[in-house]
Amino acid sequence: MPKNGSSYIIPALLIVSLYTIYLLAIKGNIIIVLLFAILPAILLFTTVFSKKHYYFHVFFIVNYLIMGISRYVSMKTGIVMLGITLGILVIFLIKNIFQPYEWKRCLTLLTMAWVIWFIYCLLELFNPLAVIEAWNIAIAGYALLPLLCAIIVPILFIKFNSFKWLLIIWAFLTLLAAFKGYWQKNHGFDATEIHWLFVEGGAKTHIIHSGIRFFSFFSDAANYGISMGLSMTVFGISSFFVKPYWVKFLFWGATIAAIYGLMISGTRSAVVIPFVSLIAYTILCKNMKHALLSGGLFIVVLLFLTQTNIGNGYAMIRRVRSTFNKEDASLQVRYINKEKMKPLMKDKPFGIGLGLSGKRSERFNVHEKLSKLPPDSLLTMYWIDTGIVGLSLYLTLLVLILTRSSYIAMFVIKNKHLKNITYSLIAGLSGTLVAAYVNDITTYPNGVIMSILFAFVFAAPYYDKELTQNEQTT
Repeated sequence: MPKNGSSYIIPALLIVSLYTIYLLAIKGNIIIVLLFAILPAILLFTTVFSKKHYYFHVFFIVNYLIMGISRYVSMKTGIVMLGITLGILVIFLIKNIFQPYEWKRCLTLLTMAWVIWFIYCLLELFNPLAVIEAWNIAIAGYALLPLLCAIIVPILFIKFNSFKWLLIIWAFLTLLAAFKGYWQKNHGFDATEIHWLFVEGGAKTHIIHSGIRFFSFFSDAANYGISMGLSMTVFGISSFFVKPYWVKFLFWGATIAAIYGLMISGTRSAVVIPFVSLIAYTILCKNMKHALLSGGLFIVVLLFLTQTNIGNGYAMIRRVRSTFNKEDASLQVRYINKEKMKPLMKDKPFGIGLGLSGKRSERFNVHEKLSKLPPDSLLTMYWIDTGIVGLSLYLTLLVLILTRSSYIAMFVIKNKHLKNITYSLIAGLSGTLVAAYVNDITTYPNGVIMSILFAFVFAAPYYDKELTQNEQTT
């Protein structure tokens, strides 16, 4: 066994496990004791015999489906995902004992940025307004998952083909999500979905004057639309640059499915994603032919939506067109809510604590006035939870990450196909981040997917070297 710092992990885990079993035994719950006692054996078996990074594929799929599962099975989604994440981390560290990783692959600006953000979120524990239980629930989505993805993804996915297979899995999941949305639209909602709509109050935002907003197996239509917008961009662009042909056809199919899913979600902010992504891609590729084609398409669609009334007989087109209407009632309500929040946040430069924005604070019986004002967007949520200091830090880190990502794609990567696939990731991420102005884009599965895509962009130089060497030897 290699002698390195990680060799102390097993003894430490053994001690913690034995102490936990002892505490559980005192409480007299024998079943839980037995389950916990065999957990180390399960982890060891999984670690030694699991092939490559397939357990991360399982994590990716669970992340994509978890919100749909939680509609049918009562669970605390945040706690479940945190447990799975920690399990992935344990497997990852134990595997390093038997086969040490190339840790330098994760020493990037992305990791450094998320470490800084994690430290800030950690310090939010000392915020006098914070609630520890809320912090425990929120920390995974806020900072832990982005940091772990920045570390784990470049180390696990050392080959370009491994990266491509994760995209293929995502494409199949996109097709599944679109099909579920199609089924809801054409065959109606099942009993559990009807209960969510009419008993739990989902109908207030999903059955409205302009029509029904379908949500597939996502938490809501907004989350669904954002996911489809991101998928549409990434697969729509990268489909022209992947091989073999069956992958191209799969990506084209996922693109068409994502367009359909975006439209039936009725999520107006998601419409911004392809528009912004198209602009970002045009800037990145520095190709006059691509620029003229993309620019022309952008202008035609924009004029169609803003200067004509064609298609207003269809609810989906009306909702998309309302995205560009500054006088839209829904948009005005968002502005009014933000104006009400300003005086409440004036004396809270570090926010009120992680996980306490909007109605979530009602659960903990704090911040009565703020709980009545929905955050409506990721930026507002971060402003309330972490204050103007936290929001400024987060936006600064995002700008640095996007700037470095663009530099890597434009000037470091030489392989044409990889370069354009990387462009598609950056374009999709840019569009999704703009959509954050009016939506929370970090809800499962989107937050984890975005963290993984950022990690792949920073790992792309390694793939470029691999592809260059393969071309030289063939």
